[in-house]
Amino acid sequence: MNTMKREDFIQATLDYAHVHNLWKEGDRILTAVSGGPDSLGLLLFFIEVAKLEKLTIGCCCVNHHMREEAEAETVFVSDVCKEHGIECYIRQAEVPKIAAQTGESLETVGRNLRYKALYEIVDTREYQWIATAHHADDQAETILYHLLRGSGMSGLTGIHPKREQIIRPFLWATKSQIQEFVDTFPYKPCHDITNDMAITTRNHIRLELLPELKKYNVGIVKTLNQTAEIIREEERILTLEMDKLVQQCVNKQPRKILMDIKAFNRIPLAFKRRILRRVMQSVIVENQLKGKTISFDGIEVVRDLIEHGSMGQITSHAGVMVYLACGKAEFFCGNTHDGIKEMVFDDSYELHIEEFSKHPTIIGKNQFILDADKVGHIELRQGRNDDIFFPKGMSGRKQLFKCMKDLKIPAEKRKNWPIIADENYVYWIGFLRGSRYGLPDQQTKRYLVLTLRSK
Repeated sequence: MNTMKREDFIQATLDYAHVHNLWKEGDRILTAVSGGPDSLGLLLFFIEVAKLEKLTIGCCCVNHHMREEAEAETVFVSDVCKEHGIECYIRQAEVPKIAAQTGESLETVGRNLRYKALYEIVDTREYQWIATAHHADDQAETILYHLLRGSGMSGLTGIHPKREQIIRPFLWATKSQIQEFVDTFPYKPCHDITNDMAITTRNHIRLELLPELKKYNVGIVKTLNQTAEIIREEERILTLEMDKLVQQCVNKQPRKILMDIKAFNRIPLAFKRRILRRVMQSVIVENQLKGKTISFDGIEVVRDLIEHGSMGQITSHAGVMVYLACGKAEFFCGNTHDGIKEMVFDDSYELHIEEFSKHPTIIGKNQFILDADKVGHIELRQGRNDDIFFPKGMSGRKQLFKCMKDLKIPAEKRKNWPIIADENYVYWIGFLRGSRYGLPDQQTKRYLVLTLRSK
């Protein structure tokens, strides 16, 4: 393979940057530099083009305190910056200590702290962009990583040239091309020996899987990068189409998202899955549900409920509850819905709640009706010593267990008898007696039918 000249590498990078609109004249760019060959190459590239492109360049180097060489590496980066008049920000990150406290991997903690430091500098020193040294080999590794995890198309778009405030001008280049560029300068980049150890999934992919795949396709890195570029553009178009469909069937409200079931069921399957993922992710983000991941199986469970479930049914996935009511699927956080639950009690009873806009005509002995707007958080639970009951058809009130005694419930069964209540009242002594509170009247607009079953 012919070695690329320094000026050719610089021009190819500029061409890539201009095609993807990575920056404009006058921008301030903060480079993320560890001292390794890739990030050193990034810093040297911007030093070479800063005047031509009318850019102001800064550098951030984070000491992760994971290796003895880390301190010397920050000194090396600082010296290179000083030599070229580049402002350098050295930050400390106690990665091992924090990883031990949180239980997260060193890789995850390191990445989070690194980007936290970068964004803090961007915000306080008024940089427009953070430049990272991700390259074509990183892209291939990322595609394989997502493929092995079972990612959808969004994961197969890989690393983007530009996303939010992050720019990646080296995505066109291979690692070897960057190394050749760095070799044209009088600097010896730092070497992180942990990159040579198969201690993480990504390292296994880079050190073992990719070399094996090259036996079948020597151009696998280029092939995977082209695949990512194709999928990225197709994903952009599909997202635009999905946005139109979302407007037809999704209505965001305070604390919940409503989905019109009929409109949703007219949508092609591929878009259904995309819409469900977006809606559920919106609930997760809005409620700051950390560590929640939406799986394909979880989406399929929710989709099956919406397509084939009956009103009143409920399911959950990744901290998101989905409840069917009045032709809508309601998405919300937690395990309650304005007081509505479907619960299992002591493995002996289960409560099913269904909502109607009209008064039901047939009610069984194991059912009870409430006005949805008069009750709080309905729950199926045991009776408590301080529970007070207001029997339907009677004035006054009774201590709950006294009322249960009057109903001839054996003493040994009273403690485990099913009770339906909210935070204020007991509404139903299961199967036997209802309260005078929470009952429907002429102004009722939403009826809750509570069905209690023995398992």
